[in-house]
Amino acid sequence: MKYVFCLMFFFAIHHLLIAQCFFNSDISAMYDNNIDNNYLQITDKITSGLIDIGYLWRKEKYEISTSYTGSINYYTKLTDRTNYSHQFQIDYIQSLDEEGSTNLDASAGISSRIDREVYVLYDHTIFHGNINLEHYLSDATIFESNYYFQLVRFKNLSDFNHTEHNLGIQFSLSFETKTSLILKADYGMKIYASENSTTTSSGNNGYGQGQGNAHLTTNIQTSSPSVSQISGLVRIGQSILENTGISFAAQYQTNLKKESRYFASSYGPIPDDVIFDDHYGYNGLLISLMLTQVLPFNSRVRIIFSRQNREYSSLQAYDLDWNLVSNKRNDKRTVYSFQFRKNFDSIGLSIMATYDYIVNSSNDLFYDYVNNAMMIKLSVEI
Repeated sequence: MKYVFCLMFFFAIHHLLIAQCFFNSDISAMYDNNIDNNYLQITDKITSGLIDIGYLWRKEKYEISTSYTGSINYYTKLTDRTNYSHQFQIDYIQSLDEEGSTNLDASAGISSRIDREVYVLYDHTIFHGNINLEHYLSDATIFESNYYFQLVRFKNLSDFNHTEHNLGIQFSLSFETKTSLILKADYGMKIYASENSTTTSSGNNGYGQGQGNAHLTTNIQTSSPSVSQISGLVRIGQSILENTGISFAAQYQTNLKKESRYFASSYGPIPDDVIFDDHYGYNGLLISLMLTQVLPFNSRVRIIFSRQNREYSSLQAYDLDWNLVSNKRNDKRTVYSFQFRKNFDSIGLSIMATYDYIVNSSNDLFYDYVNNAMMIKLSVEI
């Protein structure tokens, strides 16, 4: 009898552990005919893999989970560009009242990226945290406030080490006409860790009557450069048929303080968004239009159009011979995107295929380009 009891206990514990563990995995293949997004039009095929494993503690009013995510991006032609990333994260979710109308979601973690050869310049570590508070003002109105923080440290480019803070609020409204409205505002600040130095001198380099050598004074001032930005977004969604929806979004962002950093290469200054996607480098309006169609057999199609004006705060524009053509670089980025997704819920499997056609019109000829990218992705969730 004791062996039967031990066997039952083992299976109960095993079932409990499995029920609270989760596993997600993605594998994708992408063809991109302009992986650097410039006029050189370098083509490559990238195979990406991702594994996300974790454990969940679920209580009556809160949940705690820990997870590890590992990924690889393998480049077929430019194999030195292959990179790896690792992330450890803890998440906490709690309902703050009996009705469940106010909910807290918090997370913290650390991630790192590892590259090869000359691309070790991209190596960095990020410490990040996020707090999100959601409150249902009514069944049709939701208010959210969010604070996001990250500390970024580059292994080989310490001048680009920085801290970022972001505060955001959002209202979501739903109407009986099957219309949804989202209003969002954000304030962000990026502060570089190292300082800029400015040296000034004063004095007389000659001799005066009855005087000795000239007296020189030097004043050294240092400051930690930073950039701050505000942005506002309006998104309107409308169901036009039973399985068809359309949405329109407009977002404008502007920099309040403009102190971007760049590093030099054989092509001249390169903005730091090449290393780390930095939306603080420019101002401008982004508009997008999305059509969603739900298809039979648990599948979906989306067609997306977006256009963004990027007026760079402190980046100049050049021709291909490195002659200055403008003190301000201006880009108009247009994206046409087609997405197809098919879910197999019974086995936790999904397939996604995307095609993006990107046209970037710039007064800097090095960044005036066209890009075609196609990807197919297989996802498994347990």
